Formats: sequence, C-alpha cells, structure tokens
Amino acid sequence: MSPTSFSFEPLFLVLAVAAGATYWRAARADPPGRWRAASFGAGLVLIAVSLNSPLETVASRYLLLMHLLQNALIADVAPLLVLLGLTPAMRDTLNRHGARRLRARYVLPLWLVAWYCTHIGVFYDWALRTGWGLNLEHAILIAAGLLFWWPIVSGRLSTPASLAYLGIAFVASSFLGLAYIFSSRAFYSFYEHAPRLWGLSPVHDQNLGGILMNGEQTLVFLIAIGWFVMRLLAEEDERGRLGALQDS
Repeated sequence: MSPTSFSFEPLFLVLAVAAGATYWRAARADPPGRWRAASFGAGLVLIAVSLNSPLETVASRYLLLMHLLQNALIADVAPLLVLLGLTPAMRDTLNRHGARRLRARYVLPLWLVAWYCTHIGVFYDWALRTGWGLNLEHAILIAAGLLFWWPIVSGRLSTPASLAYLGIAFVASSFLGLAYIFSSRAFYSFYEHAPRLWGLSPVHDQNLGGILMNGEQTLVFLIAIGWFVMRLLAEEDERGRLGALQDS
C-alpha cells in the first residue's frame, strides 16, 4: 500500500460522529459558546483524522515515529480538547453518572499503566499484526487520556494539587520516550521488517519517534503547568489583596 493511501479505523469515525451528535443535543439546552464548541470539535476531528488518513497508513505499515505521534495526539491532546469543550452543566451531568467517583490518586497510576503497557513489545507487535488489535490499543489510549484529564478539567483539584498531579505525570511518563531516544536496538519486530521510508533505519526511526513523543508531551504538559502557575500567582495576589483590605 502506498504511504499516501488512506487507511481507516471505522470504529473511531462512528464514535466521533456519535459523540458529536450527543454534544449537539446537549448544546441545544446548554449552549457551550464558540470556544468550547471549537475545542470539542477539534478533539473529535483530531481522533478521527489521526486514525483515518494516510497518517494511519504510515503509522501501521511503515514508521514507528508516526505511530508514536499518532498515539501522543489521541492520548494527550485530543482528550484534553474534548473535555475542555464541556460546559459546567455538561460536567455536572457526567458527575451525576459516576464521573465524581474518579479520584486523581487512582486515575494517575491507571493512566501510567495504560501508557506503558500499550507500548510493550509483545502487545505492540500483536496489535500491528492483527489490525483489529490497533482498535484496542487506540481505544485504551483515548479512554486513559479522558480519565487522566478529568480531575484537571472538572475543577475538583486545588491549584497546588493540580500542579503536583501534572508534574508527577509529566516526569513519570517521560521515561518511555527517553527509552526510545537512547535505544540502540529496535524494540518492535514488526517495524524491523516493515518497508522503510525516508532512508530511516528501524533504530533511527525509533530514536526520532521518542524525540517526537517527548517533544509533544513536554509542550502539552508545560502549557498546562504554566496555566496553573499563573492561576496560583493570581490566587496568591487575591489573598494578599483581601488581607490588606482586612488590615486596613
């Protein structure tokens, strides 16, 4: 198959359409505003396009670095955009249906287990060779991403707790990318025997994939951490202002 040919994971097209329809129905009673609607739509499009395009072809047949980019987009970026698109009333509805039971102390290790285990060699090679196993891999990553970002977006964590949560997650998840970057042998037999593109050997493909993965995660987490740092400073400033008023 040509690297520019389209490959499809129809399951995620169907899920994206279903999620969009559900959001549209909820938005009729609770208009989300333009930026929230755009964020939700961008998250769904990112999932659908990443898994139903030439990117899917290259990722599943040729290059590990594109597969790692694909996984980072659907695990880190798309779930965050989807959750940011929810209005407070929509989040309250999810809380009433069980989301309030999600605790950061349980979600974080679950997310890390999903992140590392879906990249174990045996599982990764199996998913690529069966084809339908890719659906399972991607479903796990998307679900884990939604669970991971929920404590942050739902507002249940204080600002200091959010910073600690993000900092631990950033450090703990970075070792996978570092393993790819500094590896001197290919981890996945599937990509060792896959047709090569752009003159990349399996090891160099893997090294570049690690750089791409860590770069994406660093950007996403630093933006999130930076936002909470600004929020913490604003809260401290507000407390100082209120203290000054009380003393006067």
